[in-house]
Amino acid sequence: MKKIKRLLTVVCASIMFTSCLVDDEAPLNREDVTQGPNTVSFTQPGQFLSAVTDGSEYNFSIPVQLVGPTIMDQSQDVSLTVSVDPSSTAIEGVHYIMDNMSTTLTRSGNYNSSLGITMITDGIMAPLDENPVLILNIADASGANAVVPGGPTGSITLTFVYQCFADLSGTYLVTNDFCNPTFTTTIASNGEGGWVIASADGGFLHQCTSNTTLLNEGTIVELCGEILPTGNLDFGTAGGFGIGDILSGTWDAVSGTLEMQHRDVFFNGGPYEWNSLYVRQ
Repeated sequence: MKKIKRLLTVVCASIMFTSCLVDDEAPLNREDVTQGPNTVSFTQPGQFLSAVTDGSEYNFSIPVQLVGPTIMDQSQDVSLTVSVDPSSTAIEGVHYIMDNMSTTLTRSGNYNSSLGITMITDGIMAPLDENPVLILNIADASGANAVVPGGPTGSITLTFVYQCFADLSGTYLVTNDFCNPTFTTTIASNGEGGWVIASADGGFLHQCTSNTTLLNEGTIVELCGEILPTGNLDFGTAGGFGIGDILSGTWDAVSGTLEMQHRDVFFNGGPYEWNSLYVRQ
């Protein structure tokens, strides 16, 4: 069997998530309104609310404004109230809490204000088959100079995007179906979105070959229960050997179970493929 020399460099891979706001339509500008009554409206027709499902609550603001030809002559406050459209699929108390259903637009605030909404992640397991949506309508408005509710953006569609939270850290009991060993290993965060496994090949190298002192450490990336393919192991493709590359895998957060499929293209008689099972203790 070939002699393997341990490499000192480990190439780590990571995925970072961000959320962004994408609008298909431009916001309504006050300069575009040259005639008609003053109108209270949302500033945009749609908004994405994105949060990691870590059990926390996340706060967002929904901007509203007064538009119209005579707002410069407006001196009184303007009150508005919103209602939930019955076509909404988001459930109050499950996906969100409306902090307030009404607000007041003031001259000192340039007739801009916002409604508060809290996004709930407790009890949500991402990814969802379909993102819940909450549609809010301007239901009522009152004030001087013929203020009316609605207008071009009298409704807004809020889309709740739940990102996955994962914590793979811990000690695991490991086996594989190549030589059926039993041993323990550890998994820890690399601080960059990936997870470092002290023996990332299911124990193939140090349990199923004569290289008993060589742990094939590696870094994996988990994405909503899926383990992304990688050769990022000390003795994997990234290490120049192709031992234990991860072809695919799954993570079950409820049972604390990690399953992966591996391949070796280094040893004579290969390529070899096997499955590994990691159970958190």
